[in-house]
Amino acid sequence: MTLFLDGAGVSGTAFFNLLTISGDDGGLGMNDDPADHTLLLVTYTETAGQPATADRLNTLVNTDFGTPIVITAMNGGNDPYSGTDVTGNGTTYVDSSSGSNIIRVVYDVSQACGKGLALYDTGHNTIATPNPVILYHELSHAFHFATNQLPFPQTACPGNTTDEPAAEIDENVLRTQLGLCLRDVCNHDGTTGWGSTCGGSLGDADGGPPAGGCAAGNNGGCFIVSASTGSPQSEEVQQLRVLRDRIATASGLSGRLIDLIYSEYYQFSPEIALRVEQDRMTRQAVLAVVVRPLLAWYALAGKLALDGRGPETDAAARAIVAACPIFLGRARIAAALSAVQNGEPLPDGAARLMGELSDKIREATKMRIAAWAILDPLARLWHAAARGEDMIQAVSNWLAEAPLQAVTPPGHQATLDLELASLARLLAFNPGVKPLLGRRLAVAWPDAMEAMARHGFIEQEIRHG
Repeated sequence: MTLFLDGAGVSGTAFFNLLTISGDDGGLGMNDDPADHTLLLVTYTETAGQPATADRLNTLVNTDFGTPIVITAMNGGNDPYSGTDVTGNGTTYVDSSSGSNIIRVVYDVSQACGKGLALYDTGHNTIATPNPVILYHELSHAFHFATNQLPFPQTACPGNTTDEPAAEIDENVLRTQLGLCLRDVCNHDGTTGWGSTCGGSLGDADGGPPAGGCAAGNNGGCFIVSASTGSPQSEEVQQLRVLRDRIATASGLSGRLIDLIYSEYYQFSPEIALRVEQDRMTRQAVLAVVVRPLLAWYALAGKLALDGRGPETDAAARAIVAACPIFLGRARIAAALSAVQNGEPLPDGAARLMGELSDKIREATKMRIAAWAILDPLARLWHAAARGEDMIQAVSNWLAEAPLQAVTPPGHQATLDLELASLARLLAFNPGVKPLLGRRLAVAWPDAMEAMARHGFIEQEIRHG
């Protein structure tokens, strides 16, 4: 077996792209790689009569080339291995940094952060380029690397000594199968935009802007953080973007939850951000009471989910406490936040800002998902700081209440297994979180009981009940 999906990428999207390449062949699957838990092994038993692209995929999966091919799907931004910006693009190369060769296929599945990716036909008209086409083009390069055919012999474009014409000829095979416009195989230029489909199929709808924005985007929707820090390029905004993208990339289910969070956040945050921007004292208050404590909370949650327990998580827990200075009045802030959450009058001595924004904040409390993501942790962290409670346990309790039941689970069984496995890895730091989350998912996703039992979200016997 040679072909792998990178767990550090948007592996669910990559699998759907491979499914399109296979002609939606039910013989395509994936398994955990026992030798490397960060990878997923692609398996394929080709059904007779599948198209030519399935034949190539079968060769890539079932031929031992002696060098693994690892696919990393990205929501824009930089390739984590080479540092190259892949937004609106793809790249294939041999990575020898680990001491042995790996053929890396890294490509953007955000469609240039939602702008679309267009290439050119022989009439220099822009044509659509969906994600499966991008991936198949890059897999052609991977095949040439694996078979030592670089440059690949070709006569279509005299004088071109790269293997791009051969990859573009291969790309047109998939375009033909999907009924899409054909590319000029001697033109490697591209642009942003959607381009003509010539009436063909874009494959499964898996592209577009990623959760909450794009790794290469500008503000990414962080209105209040940008307003309080004075810049959409501030260190705080950058920290939030990086963490958001890492979580969304590590788990498709978490990524879709982030989408829902931002959808609700956009409904109330611009007005608050405008109010914050207008007054220097207000900016400082929001930065001290809201933004920095929340960023410290999210940083601890990210450390636990992505790296597990260790000295760094203990340091991150202490950083939350440090972000809640005693002189601000921890108990007073906690009480005011609880009053707003519960629809109660603000206590005497509540900050002027809290009173001015209380109506808008109370509006946000009615938005279940955004309230969980922003207001709930804000109240929890100030209460925990005031009472000297364990921040790691507080974050664990918060994650156990994540409203993932609002997310529609994938309909494809292999993708559902993949995404539940990715989610289970994020929650591995605390075995008690999964069953708490699983109880709600079991009610919301009755058709996913078998998969949830396989990944430890519900007890085995529940699926027979």
